[in-house]
Amino acid sequence: MTTTAKYTTLDLLRHGQLETPGIFCAPPKAPLSHIGMENLFKTTRKGNWDIIISSPQQRCIEFAKQLASQKQCELLIDEQFKEMNFGDWVGLKSETLWQESSEMYQQLWQAPDDFIAPNGEAMQEFYTRVNTALDKILIEHKNKSILLITHGGVIRTILSKALNINTLSVIKFNIAYAQMSRLHCYPDGHFSLEFLGKQD
Repeated sequence: MTTTAKYTTLDLLRHGQLETPGIFCAPPKAPLSHIGMENLFKTTRKGNWDIIISSPQQRCIEFAKQLASQKQCELLIDEQFKEMNFGDWVGLKSETLWQESSEMYQQLWQAPDDFIAPNGEAMQEFYTRVNTALDKILIEHKNKSILLITHGGVIRTILSKALNINTLSVIKFNIAYAQMSRLHCYPDGHFSLEFLGKQD
């Protein structure tokens, strides 16, 4: 599909439900469940894009490859759109963090800009990584239709920039598995948001 729009359409799709539920931040190779994969195909059933861009992590790329083949669409894997590195917290369940690291876990939700997980990536570094990658794809794929398959943290970061909302507010957004939202990205740097939700 070739678009002639005077703005770039960026669809933000969170990966589907994981095979192992309750994990705070899944390991890079954590697979999707059957339901997770099925819901992603339902959400994207009617979509068409010029290019699909995916996080390299298994819970995104596994579906991205299948969808790109189905839609006969170019696929780009971009390391910069992987989830925030939560260091020692990767693979742990949320209930474990509440029990063993409650003070630091609460900091994530109360003062996210200053948050760094043990041996993890600083929140400010994460913001810079994602926003730099966003600026790059909007230049390289100007006036095209893009599907970005990525993670909840990445999507919140992009929405924070697009809507000029601080992190403390946007971190409260519930980005559901297999949920897709659409940004219209204009040449003057402005954005408009369209909620698409989960399509059955």
